[in-house]
Amino acid sequence: MRIGILNTGNIGDRLARAWAAAGHDLVVAKDGEDRKLAPLLAELGDKARLGTIREAATFGEVVLFSVYWPRVEAIVDIVGDALDGKVVIETMNPLGVTADFQHFHDLDFMRDGSTSEDLQARLPRARIVKAFSTLAPPVLEAAAWSASPVPPGIFYATDDAAAGHVARGLIGDAGFRPVNADPLRAARQIEQLGVLLHHVADHEYGGDTDLIRLGLTVVEADPSPIVRERTA
Repeated sequence: MRIGILNTGNIGDRLARAWAAAGHDLVVAKDGEDRKLAPLLAELGDKARLGTIREAATFGEVVLFSVYWPRVEAIVDIVGDALDGKVVIETMNPLGVTADFQHFHDLDFMRDGSTSEDLQARLPRARIVKAFSTLAPPVLEAAAWSASPVPPGIFYATDDAAAGHVARGLIGDAGFRPVNADPLRAARQIEQLGVLLHHVADHEYGGDTDLIRLGLTVVEADPSPIVRERTA
């Protein structure tokens, strides 16, 4: 499969490695200094090449939209109609930034919307899928969970069942378990999980930096739920 990655940052570079190893062909782009991608390109060899944001959008049958939230409008202006009809997997969280570059969740925005719904409105002919937004980049690699009895799930949401099927396969290729949250509106709850994880990192683990250790998954009871007769 041809995959374009906009923007190849901390999330995009990890998924690029996994998807190249799974046999996909990539064009990677950087919203900023693309010279920073030289080590990644050297590592991936003929499985990936450098392109502009527009070139990566045009190349991909599937496009990873892993863009810094305040830069969305600018990137959408660059890609124009290049994403029409394509599966677009977006990884964003609605993070604002203060004057001294402290990030925070935009809770007012999150109350009535999601980055996925916003992007779908901006790109009405694209097939938006929410995914890969609940794991911090340092643990967005299957190897980080090699000693864990239960790998984390990657929740995804979309209004397009066929696009969801494609995303499901790419989540598996990255080494994770896909968990279908359907429909796209469920991206609101997926993004709110990020707020929950920050609370858990602070109060259970003693510091926000511990967020990088945390993942969520769905665990099924085995062999079955234990049903007891109700008592009065």
